[in-house]
Amino acid sequence: MPPEALFYAAMAAAALSAASAAWLVLSARPSGEVLVAGGRREAGEAGALMGIALRLARALAPLHRGAAETPSGRELEKKLIKAGRPFGMTVAEFLCLRYVGAAAGALVGWMLSTQATATGEVDFTYVVPLAIFGSLYPQLRLNAGIRRRQLRIFRDLPYVLDLLTLSTEAGQDFSSAMAMVVDKGPPGPLVDEFRIAHQEVTLGKTRTEALRAMASRIDVPELTSFVLALIQAGELGSSVGRVLRIMAEQMRVKRSSLAEEAAGKVPVKLMAPLILLIFPASFIVLFVPLYLRSQLSGGF
Repeated sequence: MPPEALFYAAMAAAALSAASAAWLVLSARPSGEVLVAGGRREAGEAGALMGIALRLARALAPLHRGAAETPSGRELEKKLIKAGRPFGMTVAEFLCLRYVGAAAGALVGWMLSTQATATGEVDFTYVVPLAIFGSLYPQLRLNAGIRRRQLRIFRDLPYVLDLLTLSTEAGQDFSSAMAMVVDKGPPGPLVDEFRIAHQEVTLGKTRTEALRAMASRIDVPELTSFVLALIQAGELGSSVGRVLRIMAEQMRVKRSSLAEEAAGKVPVKLMAPLILLIFPASFIVLFVPLYLRSQLSGGF
């Protein structure tokens, strides 16, 4: 193999290794979300780009005025609620956001195709895949937002249950305990949902209705089990504090077991990056100088 080819291969492997490390660091970084207008948006340049896309989507929203009444629209509405209503989007705005994403992907594909072809003609092998990806990207982000929000709620649930337990065992009723969670609980989607439930109880809803509505919005099995156990304890006249303490212990044990399971999967997940990126780059860095020296000196 020519020395130039080995040099380019070393550079490519090093670039792939650096890109993999950067992706791992950025994926583990906090998302930097802020709460605005009933939804969450990411700060920084992505927020500005998303703002432009949202303005375009809201301008096109009348095209899907009755979409929320269809079966697919109702299913999409449930997903938006589970995601915490990101950016305050409605069903019509989300559907139109997919059009904006498709147009943006087609525009990027057109720019790449004109740069790739010497004649400047449009190559649809660039345009069509990027347009399809741009149309699917909002749905992918929505599903990822649902998973991230549910995971955050699952992690915060033991702390919130401990705070509810301490408040009820101190002599407060459950409504006052919910107010304590809203005021003193860890900031996050779970406390936001408790704030909504507490407001509903204050406005006249029964505690059972407010808790069932909260469990339906979040759709986390552990929280649903907690709500059902709490409702059953209230109907049977059992001690709410005792039920809360048992549920908090169960949530903590389950979270620890899931953390241990995730830690056990790390070595298996690291095998692919090690084999594909790090090992080739290491071998090239170690053996290319020896090969080049042998070529320049006429052999080993």
